[in-house]
Amino acid sequence: MSKSLVPDYTGFGIYNLANTLLSHFGIAPRGSKLRLDLDLGRHVVLILIDGVSYQDLIDVFNNSLQVSKLYRLSSVFPTTTATVLTTLFTGLSPGQHGVLGPNLYIKEIGTIVNTLNMGPIVGERDGLHKSGFDLKQLFPVKSTIFEELGSLGIRNRVYVPKGLSGGLSRITYAGAEVVEYATHYDAIINAAKFLNEQDMAFVHIYITTVDSAAHKYGPNSEESKVVLRETMDSVIRLSRNYLGKFSVLITADHGHDEVLRNVKANDIQGLMGMLNIPPYGDARAVYFKLNDGVGINDLMELLRRNGVDGVIMSRDEAISMGLFGEVDRGVVDRISDAVFIPSSGSSLIYLYKPGNEEVLTLKGQHGGLTGRELYIPLIQL
Repeated sequence: MSKSLVPDYTGFGIYNLANTLLSHFGIAPRGSKLRLDLDLGRHVVLILIDGVSYQDLIDVFNNSLQVSKLYRLSSVFPTTTATVLTTLFTGLSPGQHGVLGPNLYIKEIGTIVNTLNMGPIVGERDGLHKSGFDLKQLFPVKSTIFEELGSLGIRNRVYVPKGLSGGLSRITYAGAEVVEYATHYDAIINAAKFLNEQDMAFVHIYITTVDSAAHKYGPNSEESKVVLRETMDSVIRLSRNYLGKFSVLITADHGHDEVLRNVKANDIQGLMGMLNIPPYGDARAVYFKLNDGVGINDLMELLRRNGVDGVIMSRDEAISMGLFGEVDRGVVDRISDAVFIPSSGSSLIYLYKPGNEEVLTLKGQHGGLTGRELYIPLIQL
């Protein structure tokens, strides 16, 4: 795998943006800050538009994007929302906070967990919380930027689409005033009203439109390109109209790979015979826990015989490459024995629930390390 397609944790990644924000508000950073010149004031608005690739943004706007500053940042690995948001609001690398994908085997409770819902993979949303588990024991996130700001008496708010409270938000947004919005238009307007009443404050607005379109239609589709342009245009226009006197940053969590073939892992004869538990992770970043006596090469040979190609590496190789940033001892087991990144244009999906075939029709996927998935924009208005 090319060195250029490894996440940057040294100064040009979303991990570093997290620590720049911490430092800006007088909070001790947990890692290195951005090596970029951001001019931030007493009121900071961080807008994250899910699923926006740096390259797609450049291609769609074709030099017509009029902003003060536009940078290319690296996401983390895997390039997926749960992992990125946890890094962004804790300042910790994936290897420190332990949210290593949307589906994750947690040895402490003996099951695969949907980290977005924070429930067992075949259970209900918020299932871990309802069962009495302390999420901060399972995911050692220390404290969020929102909790740190609160301890300093600095107000903060998070605006999310209706229905996204709970689940992962119990970790990433801990300490924040969470407000559900109807559209991103009213989120920006109400954020402005809130900020105008504060001497110092931090606001985060999370927008899902681009990611939804890219998953359904693929990032190359007209539908996806129009949603990207219209969403970005409206966010920039409204931010200038309502948030013009504040520091506004616009970024993303990951881009998408155009997927021509979603492979159903359940149908690969002999796969489960090699594994201790079902595959987990993301469609383009898969973790395998191997049975005793099974080698990585054996697994790769089986996958290739079934038309699934890509890069496979041991846990130690993935860690030494720096995919997860700094890795704490308590998180190592979650990386499992092998990490598999399908070739561009393909994904490998294990269905935990009968009748969940719709995911096999998605034309945009992420989690891997193509440039389109890994590199995201950072805009300062």
